[in-house]
Amino acid sequence: MQKLLNRRDGIWFATMVWLLGCQLSYAQPVDSLNRTPEKTGIGQLTIKGKVVSASTGEPIAGVHVEVAGYSSEFTDDAGGFVIGVPHTDAVLQASAVGFLPKRVAVSGKPAIELSLIEEGYPTFFADVQTPTVGKQPLSTQPWAIHNVSMADKWPANSETPDSYLQGRVAGLHAIRRAGTPGSGANLFLRGFSSIYANNQPLIVVDGMIYDNKIYAPSIIPGHASNPFGMLDLRDIDDITVVKDGASQYGTRSANGVILITTARAKEEATHIDFAAYGGLNATVAALPVMGSSDYRVFLSDLYQSRGMTPQEIGRIPFMRDDPNPDYYRYHNHTDWQREVMSNGYNQNYYLKVTGGDNIATYGLSVGYNHQEGLFTNTGLDRYHTRFNGALNLSQKLDATVSLAFTSTQQDLRSQGEDFRTNPLLLSQIKAPFLATHVVSDEGQVSPNLAELDIFNVSNPMSVIENMIGSSSNYRFFGSTSFNYRFNEQFSAHTLFGVTFDKVRETVFIPERGIAPDTMRRAVIRNQSGVNLSRYYALYNDTRLSFRRSFNHVSRLTASLGIRYNHSQSENDSGFGFNSATDDLVTVGHGVGELRQLAGSLGRWNWLNTYLTADYQYRNRYLLSMNVAADASSRFGTEVNSLRIGGVPFAVLPSLAAGWLLSSEPFMAAANGIDLLKLRVSYGLTGNDDIGNYTARKYYTSQNLLGMQGLVRGNIGNPGLRWETVEKVNVGIDMAFFNERLQLTADVYRSHTRDLLIWQQVPAETGMQHMLTNQGAMRTHGVDVYAFGRLARAALKWDMGILFSMYRNRVVDLPLGSIVTTFGGASYVTAEGQAANQFYGYKTDGLFLTQQEAADARQYNRQNGVLVEVAGGDVRFVNIHDAPEDQAAGITVIDENDRQVIGDPNPDFTGMWSNHLKWHRWALDVHVAFSYGNDIYNAQRAALETQASTANQSLAVRNRWRTDGQVTDMPRLAWGDPLGNARFSDRWIEDGSFVRLRTVALSYTIPGGLKFINNLSVYLTANNLFTLTRYKGYDPEMSAAPTIFGQGVDMWGEPIFRSTQLGIRIGF
Repeated sequence: MQKLLNRRDGIWFATMVWLLGCQLSYAQPVDSLNRTPEKTGIGQLTIKGKVVSASTGEPIAGVHVEVAGYSSEFTDDAGGFVIGVPHTDAVLQASAVGFLPKRVAVSGKPAIELSLIEEGYPTFFADVQTPTVGKQPLSTQPWAIHNVSMADKWPANSETPDSYLQGRVAGLHAIRRAGTPGSGANLFLRGFSSIYANNQPLIVVDGMIYDNKIYAPSIIPGHASNPFGMLDLRDIDDITVVKDGASQYGTRSANGVILITTARAKEEATHIDFAAYGGLNATVAALPVMGSSDYRVFLSDLYQSRGMTPQEIGRIPFMRDDPNPDYYRYHNHTDWQREVMSNGYNQNYYLKVTGGDNIATYGLSVGYNHQEGLFTNTGLDRYHTRFNGALNLSQKLDATVSLAFTSTQQDLRSQGEDFRTNPLLLSQIKAPFLATHVVSDEGQVSPNLAELDIFNVSNPMSVIENMIGSSSNYRFFGSTSFNYRFNEQFSAHTLFGVTFDKVRETVFIPERGIAPDTMRRAVIRNQSGVNLSRYYALYNDTRLSFRRSFNHVSRLTASLGIRYNHSQSENDSGFGFNSATDDLVTVGHGVGELRQLAGSLGRWNWLNTYLTADYQYRNRYLLSMNVAADASSRFGTEVNSLRIGGVPFAVLPSLAAGWLLSSEPFMAAANGIDLLKLRVSYGLTGNDDIGNYTARKYYTSQNLLGMQGLVRGNIGNPGLRWETVEKVNVGIDMAFFNERLQLTADVYRSHTRDLLIWQQVPAETGMQHMLTNQGAMRTHGVDVYAFGRLARAALKWDMGILFSMYRNRVVDLPLGSIVTTFGGASYVTAEGQAANQFYGYKTDGLFLTQQEAADARQYNRQNGVLVEVAGGDVRFVNIHDAPEDQAAGITVIDENDRQVIGDPNPDFTGMWSNHLKWHRWALDVHVAFSYGNDIYNAQRAALETQASTANQSLAVRNRWRTDGQVTDMPRLAWGDPLGNARFSDRWIEDGSFVRLRTVALSYTIPGGLKFINNLSVYLTANNLFTLTRYKGYDPEMSAAPTIFGQGVDMWGEPIFRSTQLGIRIGF
């Protein structure tokens, strides 16, 4: 504890020294400015000022300074300017090439010094996408918004946008799905808002909704497509995350909104940018499992627990040590994990061309990305192209176009709890005394891979070499828009867009070296499958906008619009079994009687009408609102809500207010305060993830004994409606010393009512469950973002810290509690508790002696039969006994003794980011952390079961063997009759971690080269090390985009380390 306190004191001391350095490096305002305001003309004030660089304090010449719609000037060589303003509350706007724009209120000051920040640094005065009226300065927004500027920040690796956002937005918990190239991350903004519905934020790209949902399951176990990953980060200009106030997107905005703007030409001159890198992907450290000698001892003890004698065990071929024909077959030392995992390489190429003239501008990019996976013969190849254009058709009419096409090819292998074809799982449980290839009686190793072993365990090398698992994904995402300006106040805008997505998957599991499967009518030797999914969507957003300034004192901006989204999907799949040979790999080659076909169709229409408005008074008082009325084909026909023409509408409003204290006259003397703003918001959003036809009653066709008929497919619920999420947010934004110190803090609460819950229905309905609206859930939390900049001569150091925490509680659940399972884990969601907690058995050590076990009189109920515990068995905590058990004086461990044993939700998460620049060198360091989340280690549960011939972890060597032995590893027992390996807190581990996420070092080569504007080289390392107590491969994983599947480690590919060496050239 004392060490912890000393460490904490050291951290606080270092932080205070660093903050003091930031303050001392702040350039104070010059004293030479004229402090006496002058009045010229009729009521006009003249303000004198100076513009300097925020980092160096040097004056900047040629800066454009203006009062919008009133006056404008340029600074002289000394950075000075004189400008007329309409009143003392006017706002000056300054902009210059290479610097970020800035807005400063006069606030009665007779003289002003403006400090401009170089491009690429965070600032409250940058224009960002807003949830109401397009781009506005962040300083004037009362909503909880976080902006991530990507302009000219080309990430030095091949991350997907979702994984890149990890630790870059306070409140956004981005959890990497797996280490599979392109798998991306699941995004949870401010925790969870739903139990069964979607919990991912809405994504809007260039004003058009980007559907990121997985609309069809994969036939490759453990794999899921990632549409968000098809966006190249270098095509993105900025990302704005809206945590509240997104009501204008109605029933699709319950989980927040991510607004993405792609890069366009910023000037007419032609620019060519090229980037390329190559690197290595390093395999992860193997889990410690038993070698050949330890495994033989384990097998001997296991067979004895089954009732076999030592003599019988000694006659088993793989247990014999004397020379015999099988000696070389069973006397090997194979490290299966090292065999299946391999290092790989990655490469990436990107080219972008921008330019144009005063009539039209364009931006064209093409890219290629190749990444090899953790296993041989796995990886990703992605090709993409994007075209953005803008055209001035007349003085009042302009148009834009955005077209993007991406093609992704993946070679995959099974993940998850697949004991036949998951090479990672097989590498852990495969007998270490077996060889990867066929070994002759004389010990000669054949080039042919070994067949299925004596334990009926597949050869993981056969899975890697011979199995086919391919996925091809094509997505076209395009839109065109027109904007017409009637006059200075009124304009009209319309956008038309289309999305087309196609996924084709092919699977073949051969007979060679792989365990057979079983069906009701046959034993499956080999199998093939094909899955084809198509998604098509039309989108339109049309609005009328109004913008007016009233005497330069107040400003009103408003929009009235309508959105329409039509989408349809189709999924067709087929499976063939037992083709004549492994060379016949198509579905048609399988036995006709066993062939399986399946398919589904889906259509959905969404209509969204919305009104947005922003009002600003004297650049001090901010008011913003938006309201939406949604209609959807998903809603039930008898929903109790606003009805128009008999159609139910969801009405969802939001309102926010802000007070810009730094613009108040009484703050004029506070020279060190750049921004001080208070914010508060309240709003309603909705979640319509009901399912396209869940509210409807329908029938489906079914084949029985060659006869086709209709059976009930769904009961239907005409009253089924959207979930409503009520959000309250209170926040503060602060910036000091030319924004060298920045702080944003938010406290929020969200309350979800009309939760979508699957309710059990009577068996006579022919169904098991129906979807209903029941219950309520509440989430509250805190988001904090702090930023500091230290500038000393040639050295610049920017540091940012993100901190997020949330707590969740189910406040109303008519069912009392819901128990679900995922990947061998059980979850409970109960009223008065956090949602989705691990639900199993608590343990209290072992019975260390036979007498101790006998005195306990504890039994395990197996199929209605009571089995008494013995020495070496786990002591499970008993919390419930039936009356008859109490009368008999015994305790029985059964499902009634389950309780909460862990929580997959973290106590807090965050990121520590650093950017250091010295002359032409730049260093970026990002450290991610998560604390307090629990993980169900399904891998360790399988490796310490001690109930079958599967290989086990090294920890099993310390298993209980004799009375009095002090250990926490129970005895082995064939079949685990006492349930020692059941789902309990034995397998729940602390998933907290600190990870060195990225280290990037770059050098910009001096200019002067002919035809080359800029040239830089960089070296990047990712996931260099992770500090954690978790015993699995990696503490970061997310098996599903829903609330279920969080915190379950079930043999997904771990995240590997990677390095890249790259170059970027600008012409």
